[in-house]
Amino acid sequence: MRLQDKVAIVTGCARDRGIGRAIALRLAREGAHVVAADYCRSIGEYPDAKFGQMEELERVVATIRDLGRRSIAVKVDVTDEGEVQAMVDAAMKEFGRIDILCNNAGGGVGGGPVVQQSLDSWNRTVAMNLTGAFLCAKHAAPRIIAGGRGGRIINTASIAGKRGGPGMAAYCAAKHGVIGLTRSLALELGQFGITVNAVCPGFVETQLLEGLINMVGVTRNLNRDQVIKTFVDQVPMGRMETGDDVANVVAFLASDDGGYMTGQALNICGGVEMH
Repeated sequence: MRLQDKVAIVTGCARDRGIGRAIALRLAREGAHVVAADYCRSIGEYPDAKFGQMEELERVVATIRDLGRRSIAVKVDVTDEGEVQAMVDAAMKEFGRIDILCNNAGGGVGGGPVVQQSLDSWNRTVAMNLTGAFLCAKHAAPRIIAGGRGGRIINTASIAGKRGGPGMAAYCAAKHGVIGLTRSLALELGQFGITVNAVCPGFVETQLLEGLINMVGVTRNLNRDQVIKTFVDQVPMGRMETGDDVANVVAFLASDDGGYMTGQALNICGGVEMH
């Protein structure tokens, strides 16, 4: 296996239909032990926001263990520096090393046209996508450096990080920021043998997509089926994306095969045009 006995932290991996879950399981199949982390709570003022829950996270951990790998579940708010530090400490206590960090936690709350969006929903969306990636890298990178083996940081951005979208300004701005963070980290950490890359998924069939469908539907006055059709119509491959499509590329970036690629933001979107 390409990642035999490596230790990976994967944030945002509780959702049963999610990119993070697919990444965590793929890395485990490649031989890695996994710290499975997610928010595992709700935001009271945003009842429509869907985040992974502890029951889902524990199912991910159980599946990884069934694959013969070690795994622990960690409840973490990636926007809280203390909780991020505690997650990293838990990884070191359990495994004694960190080799791979997958910053996959993200999502959005509120949304809608800029002139209608609240400052609170803007700040929360930017924090969970961008600030969270910064904090996780800030606290995990020193442990990777100290291991002296090099390592990998892989950030989940989005095609929304390369183009705009009506009703999605906060999310787009945050994902643009993730790509900028990726490129800066790559320059800072290359001397330690740590590569830093971003993956940019397109329209992925996840629970999180439902929130995007709602935002686009409200903004464009379309029903759910009409919104999905507008998505698929943009994909030359003619189908919606799956979490496994993203996990396949993450597994490459995490392996020795991806060891000379850094500072990149790779589109995994079935050929959706960037404009």
